[in-house]
Amino acid sequence: MKTAIIAALIAAIAIGGALGAFAATRTVETAVGVDARVWQRVSDGEIYVSVRPEGGDDDAWVTSDALDMTDLSRTGRFHLSNLVTIHVPVTVVVDVLNAVPQPTSEPQVEGEAVPATEAGPCCEVEGMPGATDQRREIQVAMKRVIDFALEHYGITHSGTITLNIAFSDTGLLLRYEDAFGEELDELPDTCSFQRGEHMFFTSRCRSDETAIATEWIRRALGAGQVTPRWIGHGVFDYFVTHYTDGEVPTLTDDRFRRALFYERGAELRRDDASDDMMTLGMLYAIDQYGDFGDWMRFYGSTLAGLEPEVAFESVFNETLDDFYEDFEGWTDQQKFILISVAFPSCREAAQSLDGIQGSVGVGVGYPDYRVPLEPDEDGDGIVCENFVASPNLLPQQ
Repeated sequence: MKTAIIAALIAAIAIGGALGAFAATRTVETAVGVDARVWQRVSDGEIYVSVRPEGGDDDAWVTSDALDMTDLSRTGRFHLSNLVTIHVPVTVVVDVLNAVPQPTSEPQVEGEAVPATEAGPCCEVEGMPGATDQRREIQVAMKRVIDFALEHYGITHSGTITLNIAFSDTGLLLRYEDAFGEELDELPDTCSFQRGEHMFFTSRCRSDETAIATEWIRRALGAGQVTPRWIGHGVFDYFVTHYTDGEVPTLTDDRFRRALFYERGAELRRDDASDDMMTLGMLYAIDQYGDFGDWMRFYGSTLAGLEPEVAFESVFNETLDDFYEDFEGWTDQQKFILISVAFPSCREAAQSLDGIQGSVGVGVGYPDYRVPLEPDEDGDGIVCENFVASPNLLPQQ
């Protein structure tokens, strides 16, 4: 137990709490014994779990509330309880002989991601007391995100989460006032936002998987002010895309090719890039120098106050300036390729491209960067949606 606490202290001091365990340079392997006992009350069948430090006496048992066994496993073969966190009191005195330098500034962190084998606790729901189904749905949706992060990334959040929902924006303002004892003139975001342990979802976003995943990963990794902005944007976009689409984003996705066609890579260095160009920069970095775990360490270091230039070189063994130079050269080359293979009209595109559905569901067309001279009337990135190719224009089999 003492060894584990010392390791945790080293991690927290070194990185200021945010992603501490990812960024700590010391690895300590240890085991902590905990006695656990599950019991069921004969009179009503309620199930409880009790824990105590290994070898403790009978007075050391700490017991949960009655477990809710209504959930099913993914296979449907097992009943699952709700997640519970039981705090076992332990008193430990430690001596820290060699102090570790603290970061140069205090990070503004809303949460903390930690490597885990068990998911963090979820979730209390406040608001819409009569809408049992909606309350249950957002709770289950948040649990899915938490389980996904644990399964695919081995991380979870610390502390509790309270989900605030309402039938209207006015109702959500009341939820905020109940939570913090102060009024807001307007909501900080028309979809979702968070403060401390509380997450708030407007009526249009309380069933939105993207919004729910975004708020959780911001809570888990910490969402302080990081400059340049693309460092943080990339890590959140990567996780949310993986969760909502079932696949991680790649350099060849249409949205990134579109950014390559219409923007310059140099805008990343100036911190003036679009959302997709910011994510593209992150993808290029992990494609060339490391992996997503490295990027989380990089983000955690900058969030804790380390200068981006220092953090980037310490993680990727390359200077940030060299990265920018490589990225700008690569984007210029990719843009030249995209321009050279673009089509001047819907007619020419129809002879070579397969049609795809527009994101707003209006007709079938082609990516706008493939036919850049044609107007994108509905702004969905697809053009030629009303074009009907003559049969004799199509390639012969």
